[in-house]
Amino acid sequence: MRQQREGFWPPKETCYRPKWTSAVWPLMLLAELAVPVDDRIKAEVERFLDLHQLESGSFACPSKLEERGKRWDEPCLTGNMIRTLIRLGYANDRRLRRAIDWLPVQQLEDGGWNCDFPEKKVKHSSFMSTIEPLWAYSEIPRSKWTRKMKRSIENGAEFLLMHHLYKSDNHHWRDTYPFFTHLHFPMYYYYDVLHGLRVLTRLGYADDERTRSAVHLLLSKLRPDGRWNLEGDWFREVDKPPERRMPPVKVEEIGEASKWVTLNAFRVLAETGDVKFRTN
Repeated sequence: MRQQREGFWPPKETCYRPKWTSAVWPLMLLAELAVPVDDRIKAEVERFLDLHQLESGSFACPSKLEERGKRWDEPCLTGNMIRTLIRLGYANDRRLRRAIDWLPVQQLEDGGWNCDFPEKKVKHSSFMSTIEPLWAYSEIPRSKWTRKMKRSIENGAEFLLMHHLYKSDNHHWRDTYPFFTHLHFPMYYYYDVLHGLRVLTRLGYADDERTRSAVHLLLSKLRPDGRWNLEGDWFREVDKPPERRMPPVKVEEIGEASKWVTLNAFRVLAETGDVKFRTN
């Protein structure tokens, strides 16, 4: 994920492809790691906004410089990059506010989002597509939530809560995504039970009874030493054959205690009241 000497992550004509190494991916990771923002990061944020924002306010892939046909509104990319840019200091940027205002536009009847819509006919929302807009909302102070945002949050949260965060009623989901019950870091645009808990508790749903089975699952994974393992990362788990599963940035070792998973688990359990911290 190294930048070129000119200060950008290649290629120049897009920030999204190739997956994992172009600008979007290191920006997401740097934001999640809370890295201090410098001029190189700001320049890449500006390049992303210039290349990937549509008139609707949403963020799109492909970029305006790529010859890949129609550009469409993308809730996963939009939600993820709203969250990323807020953490990188762009909370009050008018371009980001336009993206936030767009989020409810593509919300489906069941309350969530699906990145295949409207290009494909979809029957229901997606866990992975829904968590990104909700993650974005969780980075916005509640004092700044508008009525439209509150309704959008309530509807999106209800989609996850009615499935108890990981218990889908779609048999295809159960067959294809058993790793949603594994604990991961970093998240990029994926989903797991800890990530769902992390976002929903920040949005104010820590006391909802429908989170309890997910909390119990998280507690069942606690090690005797009070830490949690990194059980997977998405690059190595789903995108490459085993012999080629080398991440562009290896944050931690799979199967070993993870400071990032442990931090996020404690954040969740502090909100739900399942762990208490001493103040002296």
